[in-house]
Amino acid sequence: MASLGPASGNSDVISRMVSLGVSGFRINFAHGDRSSWSSYINIVREVESGCGRYIAMIGDLMGPSLRLGKLDESINVKKGSIVRFSMASSPTALKNKEVIEVPIDVPKKVIEEVSQGDIVLMSDGRVSFSIIEVGDSYFDAVAQTDSELSSRKAFIVKGKEFDLPILSKKDLDDLRFACSEGFDYVGLSYVRSSSDVLYVRKLLEKLSCGSHILVKIETLSALKNLDSIIDESDGVVVARGDLGMNLGLEEIPFLQKKIIKKSREYGKPVIIATQLLESMIDNPVPTRAEVVDVYEAVQGGVDALMVTGETAIGKYPVEVVRWLNKIIKVAEAGLPQTQERPAPDLRTRFVKGVIELAEDLGAAIAIYSMKGATAKRASIMRPRVPVYVGVPKPEVARKLSVMWGLSTYVIEAGSYSEGLEKLYELLISSGQLKAGDIAVLVYGLVEEYEEVIRIRRVSV
Repeated sequence: MASLGPASGNSDVISRMVSLGVSGFRINFAHGDRSSWSSYINIVREVESGCGRYIAMIGDLMGPSLRLGKLDESINVKKGSIVRFSMASSPTALKNKEVIEVPIDVPKKVIEEVSQGDIVLMSDGRVSFSIIEVGDSYFDAVAQTDSELSSRKAFIVKGKEFDLPILSKKDLDDLRFACSEGFDYVGLSYVRSSSDVLYVRKLLEKLSCGSHILVKIETLSALKNLDSIIDESDGVVVARGDLGMNLGLEEIPFLQKKIIKKSREYGKPVIIATQLLESMIDNPVPTRAEVVDVYEAVQGGVDALMVTGETAIGKYPVEVVRWLNKIIKVAEAGLPQTQERPAPDLRTRFVKGVIELAEDLGAAIAIYSMKGATAKRASIMRPRVPVYVGVPKPEVARKLSVMWGLSTYVIEAGSYSEGLEKLYELLISSGQLKAGDIAVLVYGLVEEYEEVIRIRRVSV
């Protein structure tokens, strides 16, 4: 999954990234404007129509983040300099010329709750300030590192969470935009509890919006409420940037494994984000450590890898995807033959049985799924045989595109049986199934008297 921005928001780059395996594109609503976002969406849909695949669009909401205000140009700050973070809308000339003033976009309560000695972190922890004075509408901090401050850069106050609404007015406007433009997912930032997810879900229902919710796990509160948050979500993003700043970099490997395991237990797709191949923002080849990181994430059972600045502002967006593709292929070839397969309910146990039957027969699986639920259950089991899915609408196919191991086709049908037969015929005519192949045909465990699983050997 690739983030779009100035480096990648054109038809040529998007087409090349899709050809190399990108299944979804992210737009960060913290940057750009609706005109550029709409342009990106239109290009993706044009590319999608010509490539025979369905591509998910994810709109990433800012959430209750703390950010610098708008700067006309970037400001270079040297270690030891004093910076005034002010609620003023634009920098002013200070009597003390040694102090640099930058605007911040934060509620008053944030200023009231910070204290002398608090640490302000930016850029995934590479930029650090120590607060030395707090005023009515500002705080002063001494730079612990050299840095470059730019418009809308996010920051945190280490160890502190502020009781802010999960959505700002801008977020609400961006959510309406995402719904009007048919985004498949919205990314919910700085989630603290399942009530945050429920609140946004109710808003989506009021807007008659079909977008699903990806929760970003990046705060201490989210970790404390991990089970209920994942249960209420449609998918999970391990947001390693803020997670590492809030809890410490040394804890990331353990937390990443924990979140992946929990997501799999609840049958939710899980995505890893932040600094996957960050050196490729400026270089055409990743570091060895980055290659190992990506390899281990795939081996750990994630559904998708999400790059951010690498493709949004980097010099080599296509090469980033090419490298991800190469690493993923090697990592998946080395996946263990036996996978842990949680089956907490009857429908999941049914799918588990179908997969194990197909694996024993060496058969492909063909599923017709009206809303995608059966296909999701199949994906989370990580079957060792091909899984082909027929769905009635492009919207369903796009949502499934972020999930592991599914080849999805849009097939209009009046019933499950009709859709399954049409899918089977399509797989034969397209050469996916050849003479002598075995296929297990199935749809979900619906409320009927009996369920039929068909096993066919292709004869044509």
